[in-house]
Amino acid sequence: MVLGLIGVAAAGCSSGSSKSGGGGLTAINGPANVATTASIAGATPPSVVRTPDSIGSTSTTVVSPAAPATSAESTTVAPTPAPTSTFPSYSSTVYSDPSHWICRGDTLGDPCDDPYPITQVAADATLTVQDYTVDQNAPVDCFYVYPTSSSEPTLNSDYTPTNEVNVTKIQVGRFNQVCKIYAPMYRSLTLAGLGGKATGDAAAAFGLAYSDVLDAWKYYLANLNHGRPVVIISHSQGSFHVDRLLREEIDPNPAERQLVVSAILPGTSFHVAPGKDVGGDTQHMPLCRSNDQTGCIITFQSFRDSVPPQPGAIFGAPGDNQDSACTNPAALGGGPGLLDAAFPAGAWVLTAPGAAAAITTPRIGTPGLITAECKVTDGYSYLAITVNADPADPRADDIPGDGTPNWGLHVDDLNITQDSLIAIIKSETAAFLHS
Repeated sequence: MVLGLIGVAAAGCSSGSSKSGGGGLTAINGPANVATTASIAGATPPSVVRTPDSIGSTSTTVVSPAAPATSAESTTVAPTPAPTSTFPSYSSTVYSDPSHWICRGDTLGDPCDDPYPITQVAADATLTVQDYTVDQNAPVDCFYVYPTSSSEPTLNSDYTPTNEVNVTKIQVGRFNQVCKIYAPMYRSLTLAGLGGKATGDAAAAFGLAYSDVLDAWKYYLANLNHGRPVVIISHSQGSFHVDRLLREEIDPNPAERQLVVSAILPGTSFHVAPGKDVGGDTQHMPLCRSNDQTGCIITFQSFRDSVPPQPGAIFGAPGDNQDSACTNPAALGGGPGLLDAAFPAGAWVLTAPGAAAAITTPRIGTPGLITAECKVTDGYSYLAITVNADPADPRADDIPGDGTPNWGLHVDDLNITQDSLIAIIKSETAAFLHS
């Protein structure tokens, strides 16, 4: 499982939409230089309608993402009075330094303080811009552990953020409408380490990465959390670390467990007892089966319905006498549902040359385009993705994100589900605070 630490840089991510106009579709979750808007001259732009976002306040100003910033540029904000931490004092020479956090919810000026508005691209090519206001007083935190992102040549990365900043913005930037985001830098296994291009012990390197995640979590609890509810979010390598964090640290500890609104860990193999929602990697925290259930786990791995995982796949693999879990963000109670996605903007979404030049927001949604349902094939559990194509309409008939064989739509995990997950967190938070 150690070498299942796949990140957001799946090689050869492509797709072959019949209406793409050539050139294929652009990979949308890579570690570096992800274009937010493609401008192609020569087409009449579609109509643009502005409506308020369903989550957050109305605004008529579309804001492009700021240049990558690190928390070294941040300004500490006096925290809202909160209960004194009930956890033992804990010091960390690494995470007491704000520069070792990509985002820290008690500061201003980091990438998670920027709004990332979205343009909903309807099937008829109507563009509806949804702005929102960053909730600086969000009642919950989000603790985020990013996937494999570093292009450093060594086995482990260092603590200086590079590609990790853009990945954080893409995967969790929009969550700032429902939570304060804490995203520690950690010495992750690099892309070179994952691909066998860096010498050394990969298992030891993975263990080093986890030790940083554990250090950051303990520091966060003792010094930054102040008794606030927290949602844990991760992907890929980050999800393998969070799986271990839940198994060894959080699930056995009632004081930690009671703070967790939910844990969202796509792109891994999270295990439960056969036919159960608990009893594998966690003994107390079950899978989430409704939008207002709390203290639970959301986990999935995305594959096209037509190309399910095959034996040997890293994601969704069953354990020894254990099932691999899947929860559908579009229908936690089971069955199919339409996903609310948030892709980085790109020309792929509209087929007419130059049509996407009218999109000025950093994110795009595709209402009605993507249906998801949890399925099991040969013991492998996965989120089966169906693209509801209509060759007669001007919107794309496919989505980008296909990886190498048996990776499925791994790089899309947190894009195709993003706004569905934000809506779930909103519901969970209301339920948690009410209880």
